Amino acid sequence: MTKKESTKETMSPHLEEMPYAKEPLKTAYVVQRLLTTLLLVPWWAMYYSIHPRSKPRESWSIKQVISVKFTRRVYRVTELAGVTWGTRDPEKECKSRKLKETRFEWAEPLPEAFRSGVLVDEEVPFKRVGTFVWPKKQPEEPKPIADIEASPKKPVIGIFMHGGGYCHMSAHEKCSTSKIPRRLIKDKAFDEIYAVEYRLLQHAPFPAAVQDAAAVYTHILRKYGCCPDFDEPPSQRKPVLGRGNRSRLHPNDAYSSMSDLLGTPSTTYTCFKKSVKIVLIGDSAGGNLVLALARWIRDEALLPAPDGLLLLSPSCDPSHAFPDTPSCYVPRPHESTDYLVDTPEPRALLQRTFLGHHPIEMMHSPYVSPASHRVLRAFYGEVFAASVQELTIEALNQDFMDKLRHIASVPPSPDPGHVPNPGLSTPMTPGTDISPTSLAHPVLASPRGLSLFSDFPPTCVVLGDAERLEREVMKLIGAMESDNMRVRTIRVRDAPHDVLMMGWWDEKVRDETWASVESWIAELAAQ
Repeated sequence: MTKKESTKETMSPHLEEMPYAKEPLKTAYVVQRLLTTLLLVPWWAMYYSIHPRSKPRESWSIKQVISVKFTRRVYRVTELAGVTWGTRDPEKECKSRKLKETRFEWAEPLPEAFRSGVLVDEEVPFKRVGTFVWPKKQPEEPKPIADIEASPKKPVIGIFMHGGGYCHMSAHEKCSTSKIPRRLIKDKAFDEIYAVEYRLLQHAPFPAAVQDAAAVYTHILRKYGCCPDFDEPPSQRKPVLGRGNRSRLHPNDAYSSMSDLLGTPSTTYTCFKKSVKIVLIGDSAGGNLVLALARWIRDEALLPAPDGLLLLSPSCDPSHAFPDTPSCYVPRPHESTDYLVDTPEPRALLQRTFLGHHPIEMMHSPYVSPASHRVLRAFYGEVFAASVQELTIEALNQDFMDKLRHIASVPPSPDPGHVPNPGLSTPMTPGTDISPTSLAHPVLASPRGLSLFSDFPPTCVVLGDAERLEREVMKLIGAMESDNMRVRTIRVRDAPHDVLMMGWWDEKVRDETWASVESWIAELAAQ
């Protein structure tokens, strides 16, 4: 086999269609783009010094303007040439002695007893997952589980999913997204944070990333004695008392009956008492992954639910890139104030690689695009979907929240002219009782009669009012509010996408945002 044939065979599908992803055009395009961008920096500095009123936002410094414009041009290169940065091989171990702020730890593949729902895929194997644990120093003698449970304050553990559109970045401490766990640990908001080195779309398609996140979540639960150790013989497993059995399984009542699962009919497992508080943290695409993991935990009801979700500019409507989505015909807002680009074609190619062998309809699954128009319409009706289409931070007041709850409480009437596409499950109305979501129902499903965000844990959402994802994030918040979730929305004025991991930004603004985030975490820890 020639070198050229080998390269073609290993090239990701989305790179085959990108205009500048193949040599020699790739090198020429990247070099030209980087050189012109560097030349533009002094021009921008001079122009906005002479014409300060031309700045995209009045509050921005020239440094902030240059940061957004420079990053936007770099992002354009990655979208058209398929360039990735900050990545590493997820199956490669990182020696802890080479790390300054973290320690590396393996999480074993998700135990077979928990492999269910959308995570089961014959073409995507379960694998062990690397994690970078903050801080590096660990207790010489870890406290016994009994002492942790007896303590008045439970340890607060974070599980961090980095951003990067499922194709950039890594969990390594040197990666730019590590600014987030670094700050949270520095401010002692968490006792430990596990940054997940999940598989990017270059390594495996959906549901690989969710499999990896679930493996680390289970790893932490087992580490702190919050779920059974399946390495022990069944005869040695001891039941841990919780709140007891209920008539139907609830996400927080895992193991109401484990006899069928474990094959030990003489032993009944009830809810496992959690000795720690766990918060799932994700920025951008990492926020998308956090939502998918939280949904899987809720839908399958095999593990105790996390105690909170921290979503930083979460990506929640990737289906926007596809032409059969109503929202794709509406350009995302804030074109001049954010570094994200809105080019549907290359984004659609990336998302198609992310889906792998799954049908294109999977893009409209609540596991992938929970804030898409199609998902919101199916769960709450067309009136609700239309009412949140142009929702902004300013509009989300108490009156609007009450309106959303009223609209969502009215079951959507069937559309006589609507014929579901082949392969799509029929839109579900709240209260419909079907089996948990699986690949047999990839698009829309409502397990045990739950609504889109029923029984989700308390959530804190951070977003800038100058970022391109504002509309879809506000639709997400609107849906959460309509399902009576406890949601804290932190608005960062004049901020672009994922401002907490950006360089060259106003530190005063960031400090205020971190203070709000850490206040929410402290309240959660005290409950």
